[in-house]
Amino acid sequence: MEHKRTRIVVDKKFQYRAAIRSALLPFITLLIVSTVLFFFAQKNNTYIEEVVDNQGVMIEMFLTTPALHNSESTTIQEGEKTFKQNIGMLKEIRYNSQLVLYFIVFITILQAVVIFAFSIISSHRITGPLYVMKQYLRDIRDGKKPEIRPLREKDRLKEFHKELIETIHYVEPHLPFENDRNKSDT
Repeated sequence: MEHKRTRIVVDKKFQYRAAIRSALLPFITLLIVSTVLFFFAQKNNTYIEEVVDNQGVMIEMFLTTPALHNSESTTIQEGEKTFKQNIGMLKEIRYNSQLVLYFIVFITILQAVVIFAFSIISSHRITGPLYVMKQYLRDIRDGKKPEIRPLREKDRLKEFHKELIETIHYVEPHLPFENDRNKSDT
């Protein structure tokens, strides 16, 4: 019968340290990449703002030039239309740059959380068996016969667990366990 536990974190110090160490390098790398991309995106946004302002000044200049007031001229109509399209595209580029920045920050945080959680779960496959085996040793030290149970399917340290069980069975006849004394008293 497989013994199931609901606690994932059995050795806080070990598991949290392992999880933080696992998540730290990718998080720092992503933070550096995000910072560099953020710097360039902010610089691009500044340039875009300047171009939008310049386009606005140019439109005002053209609209205040009396010779260009002939709205029937297709050249003037096309020029005004092109200026407005350019401003619209620049605003869209700025908006997309900001979305990319937010996405990078979100992905950085998400990746750190996923790596941290994965590390906790992965380390549980080691700390769970260690917890069980420490309990065996505590029971022996307290004069109790340990309740031997198999490890879960995905647990690590199965060979060590097997060796420990074989050792317990080997020394069992030489140790006076309380549970055995209680049985012989009845």
